[in-house]
Amino acid sequence: MKNIAIDINGTPHEIKKGVKPDFKIFARWFGDRYLVLASGDGDLFNPMNYNHLSTINKKDRERGKMLWELRSCSQECYSQYTLFLRSKNRTPYLLAQRRFRNGL
Repeated sequence: MKNIAIDINGTPHEIKKGVKPDFKIFARWFGDRYLVLASGDGDLFNPMNYNHLSTINKKDRERGKMLWELRSCSQECYSQYTLFLRSKNRTPYLLAQRRFRNGL
């Protein structure tokens, strides 16, 4: 089964099971599961937003875990989010954000 991790520039990397990559994972695909970097409030991580960048390694005091975590999403949301990471165009980001919040 393929295990694909996406970096901040939208570049896909095939990683082996049990091996920790040397970069921050912003999206991930393995089998039929799709994950994107999102907050507990339902916001997708935007690397172009300074407020998001400054809180990437911070904990959420209300929930007691990391503020930004890989969270399950649909294939369409994953596709739009990875397109945004590659192009830095806000339109795919907004579409992915809507799909993520609506569970589509």
